[in-house]
Amino acid sequence: MLEVKNIKKLYGDQTALSAMSFNAAEGRIVGFLGPNGAGKTTALSIISGYMEPTAGSVRVCGFDIAKERKQAMRIMGYLPENPPLYPEMTVMEYLRFVAGLKGFAGKKGALEACNVMKLTDIVPEKEKLIGQLSKGTKQRVAIAGAIVGTPKVLLLDEPSNGLDPGQTAGFKKVLKNLKESGTTIVISSHILSQISAVCDDMLVINRGRLIAAGTKEYFEKKFLKEAGFLIDIPAEASECERVLSPLKPLCNVRFVGKTATGGCTYSLNDYKTDIKKQLFENIANEGLYIERLAPSMKSLEEVYLGMIEASEAEFEKAQKRVRRIKTEMIEKGESDENDLL
Repeated sequence: MLEVKNIKKLYGDQTALSAMSFNAAEGRIVGFLGPNGAGKTTALSIISGYMEPTAGSVRVCGFDIAKERKQAMRIMGYLPENPPLYPEMTVMEYLRFVAGLKGFAGKKGALEACNVMKLTDIVPEKEKLIGQLSKGTKQRVAIAGAIVGTPKVLLLDEPSNGLDPGQTAGFKKVLKNLKESGTTIVISSHILSQISAVCDDMLVINRGRLIAAGTKEYFEKKFLKEAGFLIDIPAEASECERVLSPLKPLCNVRFVGKTATGGCTYSLNDYKTDIKKQLFENIANEGLYIERLAPSMKSLEEVYLGMIEASEAEFEKAQKRVRRIKTEMIEKGESDENDLL
């Protein structure tokens, strides 16, 4: 349904987006996750056809967004971060206007406007001026405009802005209905909990680069593996070390503290293989036993922030390398900066 291939965006010598590629299948909800300024809005603006990429291509249901823009935009819905609503229009007037742009004229346009108002629960506001609505209701009007015509591909940039918990719950129902109808949805957010609650696939972006991608299940397994588990052994630290030392080449072993009964608590995570069998054998061979074995509940936010921190560290290393090469080139009299790009 949606194919994004090596899209890149430069502003002068600044790279806003760097060779980003991903596919989104029919009826899938894809979460586009990253901190503010990571490049999410730039990517969605290019995918929607509202911004030209410096390089790369986007295909929507087979249509090339650069060469077949009108055909692609007819089957897309797009909610930008700051929706272009018209405060002097009523809700009904605005949605009929949007429906007209999508090819729904006259009675068909009015019927489509009524349908999306029902879906987003804004029927009571239909005769009110948009400029007089609350922030949350304006956002729901913008969402209604984006889903006019039940688009085959829907792009949502920070769609929960201004929504209260009740409105957010209603929005999730809208997403579920669209997904069941076969719509491919891409949602951008910097809030992990919002993405993980509704998405099938997740993309993590930082500094214009895609740093992680996979299904929700893949990320959940990755989180569990990185989180590992906690183990309480009712023994002195020296005895525990004899049991756990052989596992150190296979995982990260860390002393957490003393238990209430005088034993020791350790965390075991980042393991490369299943270590439980060897752990149990080691404990039995030492004549010890396990008092408690429990998952180490590392939050999704902690893992996400760890990804961002790791990418920042990689970025700094790359910057140092560029500076080092540039210095060497200047010393040799070869100062053409284009060689570094």
